[in-house]
Amino acid sequence: MAYSYCALAVALLHVLTAACQTPAFNVTAISAKDNASRLQCWQLDAKPELSRAAVNFDLGEFDKSFVGIIPPQTTGGTLSNAQAVQYSLVMAGQVHVTTPYSGLPDELNEVWVEGGRYGFLIAADTVDVASHGHITEFPSHERTVIAQFPVKGNKAPEHSVLHEGPCVMADFEGW
Repeated sequence: MAYSYCALAVALLHVLTAACQTPAFNVTAISAKDNASRLQCWQLDAKPELSRAAVNFDLGEFDKSFVGIIPPQTTGGTLSNAQAVQYSLVMAGQVHVTTPYSGLPDELNEVWVEGGRYGFLIAADTVDVASHGHITEFPSHERTVIAQFPVKGNKAPEHSVLHEGPCVMADFEGW
């Protein structure tokens, strides 16, 4: 019995340590400024909460979430906008997004997102805020699988802009 209490204490200590080291939730956003889509690194106002042996972030409520399975090497090549403000989680494959009319330097107009741990995006460049949208391609040799979560009320989550351009690995420290 003492062993199980010790194991529980060690597990709890591990989770508490992780909670103390967890930074804010940072995510690359396809947003808009001056009527054109642009990439920004956002820090969501969602605070980390310790629950169920994990650090959790409340992302709000969703409306009609779905999973998309995109064939290998699919290229749209045309400007488009987010149909609604939504979180996208790339679970497998690869997504390449460019924002050619942002007015920013070229190196801030492109993001490559690999499926998995860092495959999180927010698309918030709806047509009412960006008449010049973004281009999305799926260049992987395997299917790209994306879970998409349109935000209820179609409103971007509360956030601060860390910098123009996509988030970089340093923005994900502690994940």
